[in-house]
Amino acid sequence: MVLTVLRHIRVNSKTELTSRIKQYVTELNEDPVVFNWKYGINGSLRSK
Repeated sequence: MVLTVLRHIRVNSKTELTSRIKQYVTELNEDPVVFNWKYGINGSLRSK
């Protein structure tokens, strides 16, 4: 995913690049997604 995001960023300087990356991370963290386990991982922990 990182290469896909960075491939489309066009900047004139390294400082502009770092500010754009920080802005992207900030936007991602504004609305966090709660991870849910799948494939029955939680069910396999029960004692048999």
